[in-house]
Amino acid sequence: MSPLLFGLLITACFVVFGLGWRMARADALEAWDVADIALLRDANRRKRQVSPLDRFARRLAPQLALLLGPRAVASIRRRIDLAGRPDGMTVDTFLQLITKYAMFLGATSFAFLLLGSYFSAILAILAIPLLPFGRLSGQQRRRREAIDDGLPDFLDVLAVTVGAGIAFRSALDRVSARFTGPLRDEMAFTLHQLDVGVPRRQAFSNLRDRCDSESMSSFVSAFLQAEELGAPLAESLNGIARDSRRDAAQRSRQKAAKTVPRVTLLVSMAMVPPTIVIIAVGMYLGADVDLGGVLGG
Repeated sequence: MSPLLFGLLITACFVVFGLGWRMARADALEAWDVADIALLRDANRRKRQVSPLDRFARRLAPQLALLLGPRAVASIRRRIDLAGRPDGMTVDTFLQLITKYAMFLGATSFAFLLLGSYFSAILAILAIPLLPFGRLSGQQRRRREAIDDGLPDFLDVLAVTVGAGIAFRSALDRVSARFTGPLRDEMAFTLHQLDVGVPRRQAFSNLRDRCDSESMSSFVSAFLQAEELGAPLAESLNGIARDSRRDAAQRSRQKAAKTVPRVTLLVSMAMVPPTIVIIAVGMYLGADVDLGGVLGG
């Protein structure tokens, strides 16, 4: 074998090794489309083993929906949307969760009845709707707080971007890509609605309805009003950002004011009983009282 051919063979081996190492270290889903990734996840989710409890809950969920009625189902769907549809939650999956809680807590309540603990049995029955709805309410509150906290900075950057001469649609796309969390998700969904032909007023009205945030509602109302009146968009965004930041500071002060009594209560419960015990023991030791004589022992 000639030296030139041997050198080319060694070079090709190194090139193939480098390409293989790069492919092994790369993300397999990087070049995939978002819709393809969603379909892959749905297929993997369907391939997972489903427990008998899950199959039984799936059978009972449609009957539970019929029992609740259309108004209750619409209310549940609304609350799921306000919570941001965590983990792809739908009305069916939420009703399946309630069914699981009902089976577990129902058995627990029956056990308490057999033991004669009627109060605990009632508490177990009441916990069936409270636990899943409480979990959903907590997710809704955290999502609303995340939107309220991130909106002032979002509006500041958006105002600067629009003031630099970039169109509002492109500026909204660029700024939302720099943020994370529910604010970015909602802005991306609004941009998707604008891309498919939804009118701007309708798209932003839907954004206000999905967020359940006072700051977002103020932003959408002021933005639509400025668009109707023809006011400069950058100045309107700066004003909305100032108002949102002032509202965020007010909410922080209110939250701090609510926290002080809780901290005081915890400190009192932790410090007062030991302090009383120490004072009583000190007074007893200092007084040198014969408790046997006092109690007639």
